[in-house]
This record gives sequence, structure tokens and C-alpha cells, in this order.
Amino acid sequence: MSFKTARTFPWTILLTLSLMPIESSFAASPAPAPAVTSTSSQKIAQAADADLQRRLQEQREAERVLKEGERLKREVRDNDYNDRGLRQQVGEQINKVRESGSNPQKVREADTELNRLRQQNNRAPYYYNPFYSPYYTVPIILAPYYNINPSYSTPTTTDPAINPPAQLPPQPQIGQNEAARDPKNSNFSLLVSSGFKDGKVAPSVGVRFNNIGFEIAGIFNQDSLPGTVNDFSLPSNFLFNDLGIKKLSSQWGGDVLGFLDVDPRVSVYGSVGLYFQNVGRIAQSQATNDLYKQTDETNVTGAVGGGVAYKAGDNISIGVGYHSLRGVTARMGISF
Repeated sequence: MSFKTARTFPWTILLTLSLMPIESSFAASPAPAPAVTSTSSQKIAQAADADLQRRLQEQREAERVLKEGERLKREVRDNDYNDRGLRQQVGEQINKVRESGSNPQKVREADTELNRLRQQNNRAPYYYNPFYSPYYTVPIILAPYYNINPSYSTPTTTDPAINPPAQLPPQPQIGQNEAARDPKNSNFSLLVSSGFKDGKVAPSVGVRFNNIGFEIAGIFNQDSLPGTVNDFSLPSNFLFNDLGIKKLSSQWGGDVLGFLDVDPRVSVYGSVGLYFQNVGRIAQSQATNDLYKQTDETNVTGAVGGGVAYKAGDNISIGVGYHSLRGVTARMGISF
């Protein structure tokens, strides 16, 4: 090895060793980056949650004003004063809340105006209604003491030629009505039945005359909801969950029955009917969890049925049948 080469070799080694920590520091420097990204994501999530909570709080206030407006609209409608201009003003404020999208300023303006209209409705003038006057009860109370029609006045003479004695209607003989009321010959019956389907009870009551009958029935199959449903819709620009179409009332209807006697004690019957039920799409507010009726419809459903009846006694009959809506039915008839 030459002297020049031996002199430069130690410097090369020292330069290499000095550069190694620098490269290591450069390689390790990007490591804190994930911590910075995680912190930013948490801040974004917290900001989004705070914005959601603010919107929900604004919606709670808007729903409160909306309910007060709907209540005031019913009060104005039911008030004898019946000011159409006042009803129109209340409706304008309700629409203002609906279209506001929970805007706090517009909601406060509508709330202030609704309070003013409520005071105006409470100061509505009272109009005298003669049909409800208490003074009209005086002639009714005193009526038994006066004979207004002179043709029925008490006679003042006892002469039979002038005032003949009143003729009473002929009285029926003893036992005459008993034959007419004989249950064996009766053509009129009271019908009572109850149906069972899907764990729901469906009672009914009706009448039968000869071979024709009619009954009214109810089916208690309404859906169970987590609270009372407000009878108005929630604006579409509010935050809510769609619960779908729900049965909001029991199902009520009537059936026409036809009977056919196949034996002195056995008869078969068939029925056709119509049943009505209130249904609607329900929305649940994310701010208050209150329920709102988004749609309001009446479903009409046809029904058919049939069965057999047996005359168990002179005035008692029992039967069993099936109804397309009410399920298996047990029936009892009482003749008069």
C-alpha cells in the first residue's frame, strides 16, 4: 500500500461512520405521522358530533313551536269566535317553522308571533247565542202546569151528551200475547260472536230476521307504538327515522249474513262484509323521539265467512265458523 492510499483510508472510514447517525435520524423521522393523523380524525369526529348536537337542540325547539302552533290552530278552529283571518295567520306561522329547517331565528320569530295570536284568540269577543240561553228552560220547567192546546182542556161539564166518556182500546185477553211471543215461533234473534286470529280478539254483535242477518264487528289488531302519535307530519328537512306503515286503529266493519235451514235444528250460513282501518307512515324524531303521522289513510278490506249453527233449545242457538279477517268464530243466538 502506498503512502497516499494509507493516508486517505482512515478519513474515508471516519466520514462513513459520521454519516450513519444522520441517515438513521432521517429514517426515523416519519414515525410520528400516524399520531398526528389520529388526532386530526378525533377532532373532526368531535366537531361533527358537536354540530349534530347543535342541530338536534335546534330541532327540539322547532318541534316545540310546531306543536304549540298545531294546538293553537285547533283552539281557533273550535272557538265560537271562528275568525278565519286568525286561522290563516296561525297557519302561516306553522308553515314558517316547517320551511325553516330548524333555523333558530325564524323559529323564534314564529314563536313570538304565535304567542301574540294566542293572546288574540283568548280575547275573542263573546257572541250571544239564543239557542243556548238558560231562559229557554223556564217554559220547559213550567210546561206541566199549563195546557197550551185548548182541545185537550179539562171538561167543565159531566153531561154524557156533551162530553161522552173516553173510549179505551180493547184490552187483550189473558194468554193472547203469550202465543205471539212463543220462542218456538220467533223469527227474530240477537247474535253475539267472537273471533280469534293471530292472538287478537274480534267480537261482534248483530241481529237475524228469518234467513237474513247483519252484524258489526271490531278487530283489535292495531300496531303497538312506543308513544302517542302526533296527528300531523314532521317536516322532511328535520332529522327523523322512518318507522314505515303502521296500523293506527282497530279494524271495524260489518257483515251481511245469509242462513239456510238444512234441518229443523241445523242451519248453515255465509257472510260478506267490508272493514275499515286507519293506517299511516310514522316518523320518529331523532331530537325528541316523538312520533308523527306522515300520512293518514283509510284501508278498506273485503271479507267473507261461513259456518254452521245448531238450535240447542227453544230460544238458544250456538254455532262455529270461519271469517277471513276475524279467524275462527264462536257464535251464540238468542231468540225473542
